[in-house]
Amino acid sequence: MSLPGISVVITNYNGRELLERCLPSVETAAKAYPGRVEIILVDDCSADDSRDYARKNFPAVQFVQPDRNLGFQGAANFGFKLANHPIIISLNNDIEVTETSFAQLATHFTDPGLFSVSAKLLMWDRKTYLAGRRRGIFEHGHLRLADDPGNGEVLPTLFSTGGACAFDREKLLALGGFDQVFHPLYWEDIDLCYRAQKRGWRVIYDPNIVLYHKHRATIETLVEPDRLSRITARNSYLFLWKNLSDPSALAKHAFFAPLWIARDALRGRMRFPIGFGMALVRLPQVVLARRVEHAHRRQTDAAVLAQHTSD
Repeated sequence: MSLPGISVVITNYNGRELLERCLPSVETAAKAYPGRVEIILVDDCSADDSRDYARKNFPAVQFVQPDRNLGFQGAANFGFKLANHPIIISLNNDIEVTETSFAQLATHFTDPGLFSVSAKLLMWDRKTYLAGRRRGIFEHGHLRLADDPGNGEVLPTLFSTGGACAFDREKLLALGGFDQVFHPLYWEDIDLCYRAQKRGWRVIYDPNIVLYHKHRATIETLVEPDRLSRITARNSYLFLWKNLSDPSALAKHAFFAPLWIARDALRGRMRFPIGFGMALVRLPQVVLARRVEHAHRRQTDAAVLAQHTSD
């Protein structure tokens, strides 16, 4: 049975050693896939020998490079725009795929309302569980994330991990890809999938598809832990300010956010107070993005989150 064509978009920055496991697995899966496949490696201006390694050992891979370093979000968007096939599989360079994973992901796209499919993630030891179905619980004015591996059933998920999933290309480009207000990283995939669901599109998790991930292999070389923690806090605020539209949810956030910031500051825990200040700098960008999404919104926050609150 022939399946729709797929474009595999891999982002890389100084990941030559990671590509030694990523690219062979991708080529194996591509050869096993019963349909057309293109592989696009977006190298984000690496300083190592990623380019020479890829071109020498994987001549079938389309190697592209922007004229400047864009970060994960920008590099991924750069590759998405070059993709020619209706399904895009988005991979980080620290992901290893299985031989059947491309076909498993693609078969779900017979559903015209589907936006994205997420897989179960194990560590590179192929045993240790890392991530599965993502759930979002809105409480005390903030979005708390939860995770479970699932029991074999395909279920809705709050978001697909941006570097280890498949997207409907047309819908992905309609959303503009990852929003770089979250630059350099984190929460961009939550935002993307949340916006898709508010437009009425589905995001699902299939625990029968397994990918292997060397967690934070690239991130830890780019951002030191304290700064990464503050960026994550900042982006959690940006997500809420950009996407919340239900009056009750906005009111709860407005009430609780100052209380938690004051509490943390009094306890000397400055991650969220600093993150809040960092988010305020980007508020004008968020206001513009809210206006764009408002015209396309078909679902309430309550309706979207109801799918992901319970087990």
